[in-house]
Amino acid sequence: MIGGTPTSDVAVAVADTATPSPANALTDLAPAFDTRAERSAKPAAGDRVIDQRGRLLRRLLLVADITALGAALALAESTLGQLRAVDLALLLLSLPLWVLVCNGHRLYHLESHRADFRAADEIGPVLQMTTIWSWGTLLLTSLVHPGAGQVAKVALFWALSVILLMTLRSVVRAYARRQPWYVQHALVIGPRSQANAIVRKIARHPEWGIEAQARAAIPRSERASLRFVRSGDIDTVTTDTDLIELARDLAVDRVMLAPALSHSPARADLISGLSELGVHVDLIPSWSDFVGARLDVHEMEGMPLLTIPRTRLRRSAFRLKRAFDLIGATLALALFALPMLVCAIAIKLDTRGPALFHQRRVGRDDEPFELLKFRSMHDGADGRKDDVARLNFHGGGNGSGMFKIREDPRTTRVGAFLRRYSLDELPQLINVVRGDMSLVGPRPLIEDEDRQVEGRFRKRIGLTPGLTGPWQVHGRSEIPFEEMVSLDYLYVTNWSLSGDAKLLMRTLPAVLRRSGAY
Repeated sequence: MIGGTPTSDVAVAVADTATPSPANALTDLAPAFDTRAERSAKPAAGDRVIDQRGRLLRRLLLVADITALGAALALAESTLGQLRAVDLALLLLSLPLWVLVCNGHRLYHLESHRADFRAADEIGPVLQMTTIWSWGTLLLTSLVHPGAGQVAKVALFWALSVILLMTLRSVVRAYARRQPWYVQHALVIGPRSQANAIVRKIARHPEWGIEAQARAAIPRSERASLRFVRSGDIDTVTTDTDLIELARDLAVDRVMLAPALSHSPARADLISGLSELGVHVDLIPSWSDFVGARLDVHEMEGMPLLTIPRTRLRRSAFRLKRAFDLIGATLALALFALPMLVCAIAIKLDTRGPALFHQRRVGRDDEPFELLKFRSMHDGADGRKDDVARLNFHGGGNGSGMFKIREDPRTTRVGAFLRRYSLDELPQLINVVRGDMSLVGPRPLIEDEDRQVEGRFRKRIGLTPGLTGPWQVHGRSEIPFEEMVSLDYLYVTNWSLSGDAKLLMRTLPAVLRRSGAY
């Protein structure tokens, strides 16, 4: 139990002082991990394979790439000509160059290092490499076999390469994520509140393939040594074993250091020792909650610098975002016109009341607007909000935070289905065309929620609220109000059009997972 809350993880707390150990702590700790280790098929410390996920995944991705490129060439040649042996030979001879360029873009390594790597993160490098690759390869073949139709062949080869590469890479990842070797076991180190917050984030995202094997909770004191105690509600077992020894004996794949560790004098030795073990070390800086990840990394005479870009957007950025919204929303409305009609008819046949639900929300620069949704609750459900306030799983009833209820009794049968797959949000495409909303942006808040946002987090109203955004992609209703506001603040201060494109690409998998869709 940690803080009175039952948990399957073991909590380990770093102490300022250590008392004599009644027994070897690693012997004491081992039984607590036996069940989890057996379930996850985790190797013993002596048999540990360094970066097993990365080693196996790199091989699978390499096979996927070779298959995709070979199939793209065969299809392009057979469609607009005839596949010749010399073309296949040129492809085989140039494959080492492809592997070299992929390594330069870290497309075979990022997934083992980064916790949240997704296909959306590699679409840019894949497009860039495939463009150079397809034109370069087929231009070489045109030198060997000059003839008509080369431009059409290049275009077809390029399109097929992009489609097959992204498809086969996604298939490989889907297969890998179901394998025991994909799971990385993590040790989270930091003050109890910070360590618990990190573990909760990990638990919300099983798709990351990370399992919190232990959490080491240290006191908020720079005098804390690397001795630690096993913490529980009943007994405390002390030990002189340090964190590096714990990581080795638990055979973890990655160690995550909470923000408080950035001020610890023992941090450098700890990171160095963990790196020598071959584990991935994730550093969460103390400024992460207001800077985010959009930093320019460079150096001055060997001194590394992290430069924070300006957060104020130019007018051209707003125009570009608006053009992106108009084009995307118009195309989406054309694509979803028939499904939206079906949804509206189903709502009308299921219960009495209008098909559309109108709700006042706060938009950009505090301007209110009427948000459109398909009605998913019985007509007049807003008037019954106080009756079900006790069911709000975020706490706070109807007065503070976010109001979310699992299996809300006010939801209709059709409404439950629409919410499960986020189909009730489709009418907001009309809001996007009007300019009230954006395809991607901060979550549109009701006025009661907006009044709770203070300080620097008010910057979230600097951008138009979105149909989707970081809150929707990372877990939706499972994310508490405070974390949602922080995510929106980081989105606004780190905005980029490429970031919007990635969030749009990550929206569909998030919808299909149905996590937090209430």
